[in-house]
Amino acid sequence: MKNSFSTVAGLIVITTSLLTGCSSTSNPAPSTSSQGQTSTESSSVQTPTSAAKQATSSTAPTTGANTSVASCQTQYLSLTQGRVGAAAGSTYVTYYLKNHGQSTCSMVGYPGFSLLFANGSVIQHPATRNSTAYSPVQLQPGQRAQFVVRTVDGSIPGTGCSTSWKTAEVQVYPPSQTAPIRQPSTIAACDLTVGPLSAA
Repeated sequence: MKNSFSTVAGLIVITTSLLTGCSSTSNPAPSTSSQGQTSTESSSVQTPTSAAKQATSSTAPTTGANTSVASCQTQYLSLTQGRVGAAAGSTYVTYYLKNHGQSTCSMVGYPGFSLLFANGSVIQHPATRNSTAYSPVQLQPGQRAQFVVRTVDGSIPGTGCSTSWKTAEVQVYPPSQTAPIRQPSTIAACDLTVGPLSAA
């Protein structure tokens, strides 16, 4: 009877120890805070592909940034003579080209310029360019561009010009145009030079 009681007591101790050991060795569940941190870190990391796409989208030019303006057509331009000045045996005449069209147009460079006899032939030779730097000029409807023509006094010895040359018309080819503008003129012609168009 004594041995039976000892056996039962021993079984109870062993069973209690086993139950206590099982409860202390159970695996803890991952905390919510550590899962949240992992999710945040993974969303902030950019792959090379996503970074490249972002850079491309931020540096891509807009479609409307490069808008071309058509060249001014002769038929939509008018020519007028402006101020006349003289210095050191030369005469300087300012001319204006005005845009009469309904849209903005552009001109760049030098006009072709000549003075004509009454029969329509060119006096001496067309004006030579004076090598002045230039940039494009945009004209909205009603706006003007200007250029300056220089002519030498034909009475000065050694010019090779004649004071008997009588100008009847001025002829101007706007840049990039093959049709000229003509109008009456009485400017003396001698070794003409012309400057580029600029904003008036």
